[in-house]
Amino acid sequence: MPSASHHHPSRQAALPDDVTDPLLWRLGFDVARAHQLDASGRCGNLGCPDEPGPCPALRHADRAMRLARQDGPATDRSGEFTTVAPDDGSSEDVRLPRRLPGSGLRAA
Repeated sequence: MPSASHHHPSRQAALPDDVTDPLLWRLGFDVARAHQLDASGRCGNLGCPDEPGPCPALRHADRAMRLARQDGPATDRSGEFTTVAPDDGSSEDVRLPRRLPGSGLRAA
């Protein structure tokens, strides 16, 4: 459970209708709110001392919020990440060495 001391402005923000990844969008929203520019055009966050705006964190937060939104029909990515076993006759089972429970805990 998150600590009550943390402030998450995204909890009160209305989620846009085209958001496909709410967690990514809310994280980007919270980071963007924490890295707003001050009157001199520099990042007002203490983690970015004297960083001219927009700081890298704000740029990444904006990108995350854009990526979390649907910008068109989803692309079919079926089969893109499949693995194929090599056909070189080496399909025999590979045996890993047997390890005894607790054997990694012994002092050297």
